[in-house]
Amino acid sequence: MPTIFESLASSFGPDVMGDIGKALGTDTSAISKGLGVVGPLLLSGMARQATRPGGAESLMKVLPESTGGLLGSLGGLLSGLKGGTPGGDSNPMNALLGPGVNAIGGALTRALGFNVTPLLSMAAPALLGLVSKAVQSDKLDAGGLASMLARERDAFANNPANKETMALVTSAMTSGDKAAATIEAYGESWKHVSVAPTAALFMVSTSDLSGPIGSVKEVQAAGKALLDAASKADSTSVLAAAFGGGLTTDMASQLNALAPSKDKLIEIVKAGAAAVAAKSPGELQAYKNTILSVAQASAEASKEGGFLGIGGTLVSKQEQAALDVIKAALG
Repeated sequence: MPTIFESLASSFGPDVMGDIGKALGTDTSAISKGLGVVGPLLLSGMARQATRPGGAESLMKVLPESTGGLLGSLGGLLSGLKGGTPGGDSNPMNALLGPGVNAIGGALTRALGFNVTPLLSMAAPALLGLVSKAVQSDKLDAGGLASMLARERDAFANNPANKETMALVTSAMTSGDKAAATIEAYGESWKHVSVAPTAALFMVSTSDLSGPIGSVKEVQAAGKALLDAASKADSTSVLAAAFGGGLTTDMASQLNALAPSKDKLIEIVKAGAAAVAAKSPGELQAYKNTILSVAQASAEASKEGGFLGIGGTLVSKQEQAALDVIKAALG
């Protein structure tokens, strides 16, 4: 009987791997190596969660009831890759890897050379489906689930052929643990820290609507700026903990809850900076620079005005006004 790792790997044929590579802007060999690390990482995360008080019971609750079509349609899969992770409690990566998931994604991104977080967000529900299938097939309870996960993890980790992969997994999970400690230290103020760049993006992008194509360019440019800033930061930094996974739909969901109206966005920017100033003053300037780089990248992503790409202004008056407000708020 194939292991969960083997079942996960066999779910991705050459065509699927190629389409994933196109969606993420990287080659098939990189995707293959990424999946070879992501699977053991996610299962190791599940195995660890299952050892905590009530952890196995919590995992049982997030397993999907239906195990048919583990990856769903290819269109839905690629949509998920481009759209980031779902928000709130529905995010399976939080259930598997805990609050330090962004730092984990960032650590793997640095190691593998491409943004791994979308691959994590796609593989997580696929893995949950496979685990659910095993639980239903073998009629496992919470204790049985914990034992199965531990066996699968240990069998993979103890194989000498997997030494390099497990080193990456261990390093990434260590980064996640450090990020989780940082997040816990910030308490309720962390939610402002983690969404302030997204608030700045929304301030700029809604100041002068660019149409659907222009809006997509603005989000893509902002996401790249955010990921670049996090990838250059120390793995134990606030930037790594908050933005190692780049721009995700989680951030948009949280921002919508914190700032239901446009006039509240600048308050989120101020609150995020104030929290970092209080808790991590040595990182404040880097944090401010990240917010500004995201806002500037959004403003410069597409020309405003003109026709068919001819003429127009790189940064409109409205966008510049939004940038000025953000700069003034950050001091």
